[in-house]
Amino acid sequence: MIKHQGGCHCGNVRYTTNYDPMLVMACHCKTCDKMLGVGTAVSAIFSEEEVIFEGELKRYSVLGSSGNQLHYDFCGNCGNNIATYPLLIDGIVYMHIGSFDNPMAFTPKVEIWNKTKPEWFKSEGCIVESFEDNGSLERIQLLMENMDQRQ
Repeated sequence: MIKHQGGCHCGNVRYTTNYDPMLVMACHCKTCDKMLGVGTAVSAIFSEEEVIFEGELKRYSVLGSSGNQLHYDFCGNCGNNIATYPLLIDGIVYMHIGSFDNPMAFTPKVEIWNKTKPEWFKSEGCIVESFEDNGSLERIQLLMENMDQRQ
């Protein structure tokens, strides 16, 4: 049963997943700001095997604010950024919630790179963990805590 689905603006790329995300996070790093064109990137995090893509994605790779490699996948036609693959956490994909058909289904619980967080970003009480930098070890622990839904 498809739980969530989404795609790019022009419809050339579609994706589905049968799972809820392991974690939903807001990132305030300068790399995401520039790559996604927003002051905060909000992503739903899944295992790569949990998201099925249809259509052709193009890839752009960059060193992130942490100094680790990131792969941004986007539609080659409309340019809509769909997913980010952080090499720091192998096998994980960050799905940008704006590309979901129902982005309102997701609420961030964690925010990273608070030292570059825009002053106008308010968590409205949904954020339960905040990190000044990328909080990698803590995020991995949070991801592992949510693995029980996948068994």
